[in-house]
Amino acid sequence: MSSPKTFLPLAALCTLGSFAAAQTTVTLPCVLDNTLYDSPTGSLSNAQGMGLFVGVTGQQARRRTLVQFDVSGGVPAGARILDAHLSVTVSRTAVPFNVDVFVHRALASWGEGTSDAPGQEGGGIASTPNDATWIHRFYPNTLWATPGGDFSPTVSAVIDTPNIGLATSATAQGLIDDVQSMLDNPAQNFGWLLKTNEAQAYVTRRLDSSESLGSPPALTVTYIQPGQTASWGTGCLVNNQPFTLALNGTASGGNQLTLAQSQGPANAVAVNLLALDLDRVGFPLLPQCNLYLPQVGPIVTFNLLLLDGSGNGATSWTVPSGFPGVMITSQSAALTSGNSYVLSNAAAALLQ
Repeated sequence: MSSPKTFLPLAALCTLGSFAAAQTTVTLPCVLDNTLYDSPTGSLSNAQGMGLFVGVTGQQARRRTLVQFDVSGGVPAGARILDAHLSVTVSRTAVPFNVDVFVHRALASWGEGTSDAPGQEGGGIASTPNDATWIHRFYPNTLWATPGGDFSPTVSAVIDTPNIGLATSATAQGLIDDVQSMLDNPAQNFGWLLKTNEAQAYVTRRLDSSESLGSPPALTVTYIQPGQTASWGTGCLVNNQPFTLALNGTASGGNQLTLAQSQGPANAVAVNLLALDLDRVGFPLLPQCNLYLPQVGPIVTFNLLLLDGSGNGATSWTVPSGFPGVMITSQSAALTSGNSYVLSNAAAALLQ
């Protein structure tokens, strides 16, 4: 049986300068996991085993993994998800090269019974009541609509797994959207199904399960709550230091926030841009320099200002009332002496 599963909060992030960002990062443990073993009768499962399996065996038998996390139990209601990463650990492999594991949102509930496969666990064991199987959501009577699991055809994220060891998905808007939906609608949180492209046999991975003594699946989530501000990304380098922007204050209607720039070009003209969302991945406008404001939707010029001789500047902004839950994102651009420009990181405020 698995050990007790507890939430592991991390310290609030401090990035991009000496100020403290209000975003919080938590790591959520897997609360349910199981392997779907390719079986037309649903006779195989491995709910309590040490391993989870993805890929295709040498006998052309598919393996898929289901994982679920209690998002609403670890992230406050009303929070806005800034980032999410799914981590797995490969403990055994059939091939010595990296394999992409695709993350799909599960569309129906499923179970974890008492089955516990022997040995290396790759063949599974007889299914027990409430196990998820290739054809059952809950063995023996509740079926998937489609054998192999009901899941979105859209890939939410990709995990580039090594032959052995830890692997974590990169920032992906699809996974962020999934986690936000799971937070806002807990009854529709059925977790994810993990699979390979299944086009080639012998490409299989065994992953540590939540019952293993290794590193079980984990979901790392970064979020902000209403009234808070956050920093995101990294600004262009100016004199080998990143150009930074911070939103300081409480993002509540009628309050004043300070947009504070630091380490920008000395004595430069700068502009603060505002938008209603945040591009978590960022669009590379310049080498190693991203636009984090969304390319779809309006981007408006809030104000112009002159940075001082140290590249610092500040502007006040009164938070409008009557827009709770709206996220305002800002990014600064400053002219350089060569008539080019540099971008800061992004700063976001979730209105209260």
